[in-house]
Amino acid sequence: MSVGRHTLYNLGAAVFPMVIAIVTVPLYLGYIGAERYGVLAVIWALLGYFGFFDLGFGRAVTQRMARISDSDDSERSKLLWTALLTTFALGMLASVLLWLFAEYILLNKIDMSVHSRAEVTAAVAWMLLALPVLLPTTVLQGALQARLRFGEVNVIQLACGIISQLLPLAVAASGYVELRMLVPAALASRILLAALLFQQSRQHVPLIGQPEIDSVHLKAMLTYGGWVSVMTFLGPMLVTIDRLLIATLGGAKAVASYTVPFDLVSRTMVISGSLSSALFPRLASASPEQALHLAERATAVLIAVITPVVIVGTFLAAPFLNVWIGETFANASAGVAELILLGVWTNALVIPYHARLMAIGKPRTVVIIYLVQIPIYLMMLWVGIRFWGVVGAAGAWSLRVLLDTCMLLYVNGSLAKTLRLAAPSSALVALSAAVVMLFNLQPMFHWSAGAFLVTLSLFMNRDQLINVFNTFKQRAGAPT
Repeated sequence: MSVGRHTLYNLGAAVFPMVIAIVTVPLYLGYIGAERYGVLAVIWALLGYFGFFDLGFGRAVTQRMARISDSDDSERSKLLWTALLTTFALGMLASVLLWLFAEYILLNKIDMSVHSRAEVTAAVAWMLLALPVLLPTTVLQGALQARLRFGEVNVIQLACGIISQLLPLAVAASGYVELRMLVPAALASRILLAALLFQQSRQHVPLIGQPEIDSVHLKAMLTYGGWVSVMTFLGPMLVTIDRLLIATLGGAKAVASYTVPFDLVSRTMVISGSLSSALFPRLASASPEQALHLAERATAVLIAVITPVVIVGTFLAAPFLNVWIGETFANASAGVAELILLGVWTNALVIPYHARLMAIGKPRTVVIIYLVQIPIYLMMLWVGIRFWGVVGAAGAWSLRVLLDTCMLLYVNGSLAKTLRLAAPSSALVALSAAVVMLFNLQPMFHWSAGAFLVTLSLFMNRDQLINVFNTFKQRAGAPT
């Protein structure tokens, strides 16, 4: 089982659409305006939030299928049919609830123009139709990952990710800038993704026999997935509630000022996410002690890799945003990017430990941690937005990530060890943020300081980075 090669596959599928997004976002803003872009961001946040209706079956399928013998095609097929049929039915239920609540939230709680309000109803209708098809996508992806078909999954995700960026842009460039046209164009790529993943699952799981729900598998997935579903319900709240509060307190344009830099810099989380996805099947088949050792090794790798990336991003954020989306927009967004990067680095410390808890069957622990965080986060968000606007929201998000990291490391029994391991790199990241945010240096000194800190980071983590390079070099050339 090649974690290194599978991580490369995951990274490749995530990075290329990110590059395309860098090109397309300014064009979107030019074609549809900041207000429509902000409304779209809220629509996607709502759609993502209703993804909790899969009841954690995507992760449950990965965890359970990874433990089924390679020779037992029939059992894997029963498992996947059960998950697919159940999530399709749940998707229909989610559509009904989305119909009841989405328009109310979008039309009554968010400050937008009369013209934008008229477009929302048609956009929501497309979401209702698509949700039952989209919800089983996580199940199909989880099944293929359990079968270690990372190459196929990521090729499909890459192609559909490119389409999801370019098709709505083409629609907007043709003069159709209304939400009723942009939303179905974006949803088309997600439906294509579901269809292609289904075709691959039929071949590699494989899917055989008649579609039916197996009560044994259903009970097992509900037991595991029940806590995962609660986590999936709470997780999007922690991720999207900032945008909903910004929209309520500051209006749709403020959401755009927050979402654009947030989405840009948070894409660096694909590094930790790619490793976590590749590691999960191995964690699921290991003993708890072996899984802890794997998580420790993965965290050391992530610290070495993510630290120079975050330092570069911190020094580059304001100049890049200025060129990318214009000086006026960048002035409101640069502080958001710099603060979110602090949270991105902190989050990398805990991703493998979060995956470990899920893999060894302890999603309940994660749920309890989320429940503790939510009221604290809501209070920090409200204070941050009221007094500092979108920059305050970014600061609240990064503080919440710090709290999450400390709590998850503590329950894994690795808090002190990880803090010692991360201390040198954390000092460099904090120093980078201080230099950029507190001192208005001349360009020559700004770039010199950034280059020095990146070089120091590479030197401090040289052993880990050399090992990573050698591993990826060997694995990338190995047969799949």
